[in-house]
Amino acid sequence: MFLPFQEYPIARLESLLTILKVVAIPENRYFLRIVTMKTHRVLWSIAVATIASLSVALPSFARPATLIAQNSNSRINVRSTPSTNASSPHYGLAGDRVEVTRLQLGKDRYMWNYVKFTSGAKGWVRGDFVRYTEGMAKYVVLGGKPGDRINVRSAPSTSASSPHFGVEGDVVQLLTQKTGSDGYLWRYVKFPSGAQGWIRSDLIRAMEEGGC
Repeated sequence: MFLPFQEYPIARLESLLTILKVVAIPENRYFLRIVTMKTHRVLWSIAVATIASLSVALPSFARPATLIAQNSNSRINVRSTPSTNASSPHYGLAGDRVEVTRLQLGKDRYMWNYVKFTSGAKGWVRGDFVRYTEGMAKYVVLGGKPGDRINVRSAPSTSASSPHFGVEGDVVQLLTQKTGSDGYLWRYVKFPSGAQGWIRSDLIRAMEEGGC
């Protein structure tokens, strides 16, 4: 069974390239010369790609919440994008329990919650139809501009390595905070995978209820 090229360890690739050189057609010396010359370059490219892939995106936390409405019989639209103009392939009812994994400020200036139902259905619900469930855990949201990658660092410093990253709008659990040697206030957060790390406080915002 063959693995995709990028899944081969460097040692195995090196061995594989050696085998290719041995079993290649003897007459094709030009091909053998190219393989030999390119081996180092290929392995170097793989090493660079491997190092780059060590910084991986992490899934965000799911904060428990309940759908609310003035009329308990009202249908609450669950939209495909964070906008009142978007289609609503699903709907919920007041009292439905959901999990919030992302927040995003829409172009309509409403804060939208990306929710998941127990049925597995997912979509965007306007913030004034969502009430967060209170608990001991404290949740915050990664800030920045839409689509920004937020570094999760190994120590409270901009010079520390960042083995992970989150994305603007991700919900994470806040564990503690401290002021780093660089003078910034840093927050120590936890992702649902169990991964933990430090994020600069100006890249984190409070998770607040409400529509606008």
